[in-house]
Amino acid sequence: MKLLNRTRIKMLVTGITFAMVVSGCSSASEDSTVKSSQPVEIQKVTMKPLANEFNLAGTLQASNQTAVSLEANGRILNTTVEVGDQVHKGAVLAKMDTTTYQLQLAQAKATMEKAKAGVSQADASVQSAHASIRNAQSQINSAQSKLQELNNGAKKQEIAQAQNAVTAATNMYNKKKADAARTQSLFQAGAVSLTENENAQLEVTNAQKSLSDAQEQLSLLLAGASQEQRTQASAGVDQARAGLESAIATQQQGLASKAQAQASYEDAVAAYEQTALALKKATLTSPIAGVVIEKKVSDGQLGSSGSEAFIVGNISTLKVLLPVPDSEILSWKKDQKVNISLYNEIRTGTVTQIYPSTNSKTGSINVEVSISNPELNWKPGQVISASKSINQNEALLVPVEAVISTGNDPYVFKAVNGKAVKTAIKLGKVTNNQLEVVSGLQAGDQIVTQGAGTLYNGDLLGNDVLGKSEESSE
Repeated sequence: MKLLNRTRIKMLVTGITFAMVVSGCSSASEDSTVKSSQPVEIQKVTMKPLANEFNLAGTLQASNQTAVSLEANGRILNTTVEVGDQVHKGAVLAKMDTTTYQLQLAQAKATMEKAKAGVSQADASVQSAHASIRNAQSQINSAQSKLQELNNGAKKQEIAQAQNAVTAATNMYNKKKADAARTQSLFQAGAVSLTENENAQLEVTNAQKSLSDAQEQLSLLLAGASQEQRTQASAGVDQARAGLESAIATQQQGLASKAQAQASYEDAVAAYEQTALALKKATLTSPIAGVVIEKKVSDGQLGSSGSEAFIVGNISTLKVLLPVPDSEILSWKKDQKVNISLYNEIRTGTVTQIYPSTNSKTGSINVEVSISNPELNWKPGQVISASKSINQNEALLVPVEAVISTGNDPYVFKAVNGKAVKTAIKLGKVTNNQLEVVSGLQAGDQIVTQGAGTLYNGDLLGNDVLGKSEESSE
């Protein structure tokens, strides 16, 4: 590589010398007669960094570039950007026909609402089963209490109450019986009416029945519950327990139905959300801020999910991969400055990454360099040359075409008070098609950079100066 670099330098110097000789021949004979004004290009001489030889090359890339692919199937209704347009993150790039997705979304919503109603219905069944369980448990408690009472027999207090009821009923019967006998005598004597006599006899009958009921209740308490009563009470307990088991089974069935309804509802919600997402994805947006580098779709085109539609990248900062020989890689460091040249414009880049492996085919290691591009005038795909910036010394640099030489005496034409003044100079290094001026010029001098070969010492330089640079107009 170093041998190739030296050969390239020799060829460049030879070509420059030949150009200067040819130019010198055209102005070898100096005429003392001043010519009319000549259209030329004038540039101010400035101090510039002395860069190393540009011995590396690479292709510019966007610093952050991404392929934007379609995320839905369908027809593209319209695209909203063109190549070169700047876009912000989330900017709409294209819109697809959403008719099908809107219909699917409406259907998914209806299914979701139906499933939600199924969950509510199943929940109501579970709540009803809960109530049935509570009711069945209450019936069991009541039946067990009744059976326990029968098994335990009457309490002493209940027997005493029954005996008191018999005594009271006997007293009432005897009283009513005596009253009826007296009323009968008075009826026979004509002292009371037939109706009064009949009412007195009826009260005796009622009192006798109340006495019989009280005596029977006392007899039952004294005798205790019968086997038939105990059997019936036990059957009541069994029946209440069966009711509880049935209610529990109904509850389990309701819970299973609710779980199934909930699962159906969740499936419906997922389907709805998926359809809503598909509808959203029918509008294609940029995932990053940058510039549209490539456009691969057009209005009316059928698109499929996953197919590339645009390439968007950030070109306010560019990057380039430089293939550095592995023998030189140790002299490269992260954050190191690198001179980048494109069409005679030089910018300073910064090493952002040194790749960890060697290319087995070329024996080189890629070094990534970041380059600021605020005016967006450098483009991805352009080929640049680069050199590592080790020497930061500055020198007066002039374009090769500004220097004229006849043998070993190079000179330039300075622009002084509107005239071309031949000025001898001493040259140093050659760098990037520019020559270092060791002596003869000072920073700020105005020199002719184009059209110098047609000039003689003292020629007037007209007002119409071709391609006058910004520096010369300062």
